[in-house]
Amino acid sequence: MTDYQSLSRIDFLPELATLDLRDKAKVIQSLLEESFFHPSGLFYSILLIDGPHHVRPMAREDLKGVSDTVVEGHYDDGGATSAAAKDEGMTFENSITSAGNYLQAQAMRFAATAAPAAYTEAVRAFHSLRMIHDHGREHGRAGWLGKPYGLVPRDHSTPDQYLDALLGLYRFRKIAATTERATVDDMLCDIADFMTRRNYQIWNLHDAVDSRPWNLPEAYCNATYVLAQALAFHVTGEDNYRKEALRLAKLSHWREKSDLDAWREQGLERMLMFERVCLGGYVLKAAGAIAEILPELFGATPEAQATSLDRFCETWWNFCQLGMDDDGYQHYWIDIDVRNGAWRPTGMRPIENPPFPGTFGAYYSDVRWDQLYRIMTGAFTVVEHCPELREPALAWIKDLLAKTNGRRLRWMTDPDGRQLMPDIRWMECMLSSEAPFHYLTTYWRGRKNGWWA
Repeated sequence: MTDYQSLSRIDFLPELATLDLRDKAKVIQSLLEESFFHPSGLFYSILLIDGPHHVRPMAREDLKGVSDTVVEGHYDDGGATSAAAKDEGMTFENSITSAGNYLQAQAMRFAATAAPAAYTEAVRAFHSLRMIHDHGREHGRAGWLGKPYGLVPRDHSTPDQYLDALLGLYRFRKIAATTERATVDDMLCDIADFMTRRNYQIWNLHDAVDSRPWNLPEAYCNATYVLAQALAFHVTGEDNYRKEALRLAKLSHWREKSDLDAWREQGLERMLMFERVCLGGYVLKAAGAIAEILPELFGATPEAQATSLDRFCETWWNFCQLGMDDDGYQHYWIDIDVRNGAWRPTGMRPIENPPFPGTFGAYYSDVRWDQLYRIMTGAFTVVEHCPELREPALAWIKDLLAKTNGRRLRWMTDPDGRQLMPDIRWMECMLSSEAPFHYLTTYWRGRKNGWWA
């Protein structure tokens, strides 16, 4: 049985603590390009840290005695997804997200440096996404991006997989050669068309298209779907995509208010939440791209757009600060005072109605996790569109980059060793499927914009 207690104590990438931003980027880049591609070309999602400078995919042996892997999920695909996950855990759970984020990082690296190596890595990430897309096209469902458990795209996905893939394709398109750009355009149109046919129910192909009534109004889902249609309009000029983006946006509140505002309007006073705050990072990221390609969504004139985006950024930036502690970590579980917009840690206690199966979903804790790096890339939108918050947001970005070390690049962080039970200790032993990629994207975007030398 894998000794996760020992693995959790590994001082991973110890040199990061003393390096400057540029040299941190070099170390992280080297690790990713050497470790994150399966021989097939598919991108890994989340890898096991088993040495100071080494990560690897999980195997069946690593899953003995652990809880809360996707093998506990139930997918309506004849058991194919769960069967594959029993051999690999979460090795490909967020493959699409990670490939999309790596593609963004390399596109930004190339934009900042014109380095051929950056383009080579971008093409590798693009190829991984194209493999997923081509599988859908070959099986009569062009535009479907299924999570590739067991190296095969399955009938399960989520809007966040699509969002990071869309942003990756959009940023790559800016630097892509003519042939690759044409392929990107085909993929973007396929995705927008598929979403329309499915009425935006892209969670499970076996579910009815109307099985998730909250799906279209939900802020991060809606922003993702609007982005998909806006991108299809961007590459084709066809007005049906533009009209669909505008129609969708009217179904949700995200341009005018955050989820916190919505809870207040519902009369809620207290929320014990998990993950919800980090979804605000998706809203910010999507809005930043939408503002570039379909600014009319935020107003009829440049002046109105600027005012709307300023207010939007302030609203969602404040929402995303919930759960951030004084050490620059974000708590997974938080107790929110809705009326005052304040939060506090939950402490460790059982959950009366667990949100998901397994040990991790059975109790609140003060475990921290990696999603503040997602908010860091979302902060670009704040820097660009909210003059009053530009300097504070930039300062926060720089501080997080400076604090980045091997501990912060893990999926979960247990500050006192008591927040994760033995059967979920493995969660602290995994390299994040987002943090290292967001570090690179942020570093190179800052280099290009002159935020640091």
